[in-house]
This record gives sequence, structure tokens and C-alpha cells, in this order.
Amino acid sequence: MGNEELVGGVVAGKYRLDEHLRPGRFGDFWLGTRLSDKAKVVVKLLKLENFSNDKAIQRFERETKVLSSLDHPNLLRVLDNGVTVGGAPWVVTEVHTGRMLSDDIAELDLSVERVAHIGAQIADVLAHAHSRGVIHRGLEPEAVLLVEVEGDRDRVKVLDFGLSNVDDSDIAEDGPQLTQVGERLGRFEYMAPEYVEEQVIDARTDLYALGILLFEMLTGQPPFVGRALSVMQKQVEEEPFPPSELAAEVEVPEWLDAVVLSLLAKNPDERPQSGADVARILRNHGE
Repeated sequence: MGNEELVGGVVAGKYRLDEHLRPGRFGDFWLGTRLSDKAKVVVKLLKLENFSNDKAIQRFERETKVLSSLDHPNLLRVLDNGVTVGGAPWVVTEVHTGRMLSDDIAELDLSVERVAHIGAQIADVLAHAHSRGVIHRGLEPEAVLLVEVEGDRDRVKVLDFGLSNVDDSDIAEDGPQLTQVGERLGRFEYMAPEYVEEQVIDARTDLYALGILLFEMLTGQPPFVGRALSVMQKQVEEEPFPPSELAAEVEVPEWLDAVVLSLLAKNPDERPQSGADVARILRNHGE
């Protein structure tokens, strides 16, 4: 069964699937209608190919628990969730139609001001999540949605917490079983050196990924590209070029070069230590 065959279907007797919006990491996003009051909502439903994948189901359910535990304007507000009769989890959120950050990167359509504005909002989300023991671990352009709110065309909604690492066992009851020793999750272009070498994860691992994301927003690509093993080796051993040396469409100021390179420090102790610090620096243009 393809997505087109699900149009018009009803989830849990409450939400009609009207239009397929986009795929996510583990689930598909649908524009839907809440039948009780005809309000528009977004329904995220486990991908069809994952209906028999126990790990995908567990990660989807954990993402729902994580999002329900967090409350931030740059995160999706969870309205409802459950499991279908067939055992597929679903979650309903506020409407969040917009464009993916990856689209703007592909079009090289990001000024320094927009990069700082978007980056500061992502840093805000990380600070909020980290304060509650949640490490995103899957930050990449496809995990950032840009929506227009009150005249701001770049209001961020951070998505895809399905790979998150959670300290609170009440949020992720099955967390320890979801990652095997030697298994690395996420895109290797965004993996911090300590994760590549020792699979060590903390808040600074997300901040490294934010540095990669800022670099890509400015230059059009991550600092290290190529085959997986080659890129992971570069994450550990090679120093990145300053974005200003590779950016073709924008003139990157020294202060922003410094922010990105500090986030990409190989030693986690040499990076900014909190998302709040990064957000402040980005909003104050390095001051």
C-alpha cells in the first residue's frame, strides 16, 4: 500500500488523513482534520515499511514521549498520540507546514543574518532539551523546518527526536535496548569526534552537530564529505577550513567564523558548553 492509498483514511476514529506532506526519519507527516471540530492538524504515522520493525516502532514511540515531555516554541506541540489497531504508533501535533532548511541550503539562499537567526533558535531548543536530559543526536538540515509566524519567515521547528539519547528512564523506558554496542546512529557528516571514536554522547555532541549545520548553511555543504569511513576519520583527525574560505554567496564575518570553529573543536571541553551560550553569541554577533 502506498501513501496515496491512505488519503482519506481515519486514524483512531478521530483524524482524517488529507494530504501527505513529507517523509520523516521513522514516520510520514500528513496534513489532517480532527473530525470532532474540523480543525487542521498534522498527523505523524509510522512509515508503512516499518510496521513490522520493532526498533523503528520503539524509536517512534520514544520520540513521542520526548516531545510530550518538552515545551518550547521551536518544538512541535503534541496534541494527541496513540497506537492503531494494527499496532502502528501515531502522534498528532499542531499544524507546521513550511519548508525544510535543506531546501534553502540547496538554493544557497541564506544570508549571514538568517544563518545567525536560525542557528540561535536551534541553540535555544538544544538548551531546553539538554536541561531536561535529552540529547537530540540526529541534528541535520532535514530535522529543521522553517515556518512563517507573525512575519518571521524563518521560525524554526526542530524535528526528528527519534534518535535522541535520554537520561530520564521515565521518558525512554526501552532506551538501553535501542542502541547496540558498535552501532552508530545518525548521519556521519554530523557525528562528533568523541562519538565516532568512543560513542560518547553529551550536550556538546549536539553542539558539534550545530557547528556542522551552521557551516553547511554558509557554504552549501558540511566541512567533511565523502565515503562514510573517510568522513568519520576526518571528523577525528582533520581541522575544518573556516567557512569564510569556502562560502561563495555570502561574506562570512570573523566573529561567525570563530563561532563555527569553536563548535567544531575536536575536544568537547574546548567547545561552548551550552546551547544558551551559543544562542547569546549568535544574537549578539559574537559579543
